[in-house]
Amino acid sequence: MPGCQLFVGGTRDNKMSRALRPFLMVAVATALLMQPSYVSAQHASPPAGPTEKEKAKARDKQIFEKETDEAYKSTLSRMPDAKQKVDPWGNVRPALAK
Repeated sequence: MPGCQLFVGGTRDNKMSRALRPFLMVAVATALLMQPSYVSAQHASPPAGPTEKEKAKARDKQIFEKETDEAYKSTLSRMPDAKQKVDPWGNVRPALAK
């Protein structure tokens, strides 16, 4: 009986399937690992460039920084220049011998 050889001693088809089993496992593993990247590729990417809300926020930030810088400069211009050096620890340290 030719059909009995499959179960008794093994045939060429059985040897081929055993030889191809590792390659089949690699192919299945690769297909399963590719699924997350395929799914993420299906989602639309956000538009390039800033939105109007981001542009307005950037403009507000620039205006705030400019006003802060101007206030800092005006404060510095109103401060008097120091006439003498002030050394708060001067009378604590001994005088250097020359």
